[in-house]
Amino acid sequence: MVRERRRRFREDLLDWAGENLREFPWREPDRSFYEVFVAEFFLTQTPADNVAELYPRFLRRFPDLDALESASLSEIADSIEPIGFHNMRAAALEAIADEYDELPRERDELRQLPRVGSYVANATVCFADSERVPILDRNVRRVYERVFGDEFVNTASEEEFAESLLPESAPEAKTYNMALLDFGATVCQKAGPDCEACFASRYCTYYRDEVNTRDFNES
Repeated sequence: MVRERRRRFREDLLDWAGENLREFPWREPDRSFYEVFVAEFFLTQTPADNVAELYPRFLRRFPDLDALESASLSEIADSIEPIGFHNMRAAALEAIADEYDELPRERDELRQLPRVGSYVANATVCFADSERVPILDRNVRRVYERVFGDEFVNTASEEEFAESLLPESAPEAKTYNMALLDFGATVCQKAGPDCEACFASRYCTYYRDEVNTRDFNES
């Protein structure tokens, strides 16, 4: 049952991706490692649409780490003020640019950069280099907790759990991870998830335990 539900979710999510993946500038082909990193760095705790509006302007002003190193802290902060956390983000980017001529491409080293951590590191190597690695942020954790319930909540390692759901091929794993982010943002939202339209409602523990119970009590 456990393996079957994971298999069904993986296959259903990939099918869903065929019609529902969102288009963003950082998902365009041939984006550099730096350009993908910048997007994922900004997307933490920030709506994707807000980042999409700022992203092209930021890259025109700071196309690489050299440009960041040459800028003042206030210039960097002012350029990202519309998406918030601008002083902290600017200080981190300045520190990275001062330390590196090029970004490290190993995810373990990326994780050690200021204000980066596991999500940004994994997402960057997955979406820029098509590495088969899992991604976990608040929205992804919410999806897994709702769909899988105690199976996810009580797991010894969230990252191992997430990795067990990845398709075997790296390109499909990349699509899966993109779809997972989009599914959490558009269907399995924090408030008002669209359970009736969700492919996972047939085996989702949240739908079984919360939605069906609520509907029964209201009837």
